Amino acid sequence: MRRTRLTTAGLATALGLAGALATGPVAGAAARAGCQYKVVWPTAGVYETPHPDSAVVKTKHAGDIVGASTCEGATYNEWSYVLVATDAAADGRGWMRAEAVVYV
Repeated sequence: MRRTRLTTAGLATALGLAGALATGPVAGAAARAGCQYKVVWPTAGVYETPHPDSAVVKTKHAGDIVGASTCEGATYNEWSYVLVATDAAADGRGWMRAEAVVYV
């Protein structure tokens, strides 16, 4: 019995450490794998959908870094948008005008 407890405790500790290690560097690598942008306009809206009449769910300012795990874009007539991750949007996906940001 005692040996089982030590093994279980050791396994739990090892898995806990492995989880901590996996979420640290892997999470950072995943963020770098997507697209990141720097806001260049003094203020720029984050829209719910890539449409000029869409609701602005958040405002970003010059120098802010934004991005998403994938590099997606969309256009509506002459307006171009890039995907950014945000908790403010219902689906976690916000859209910013492409002219408001530069790729980092």
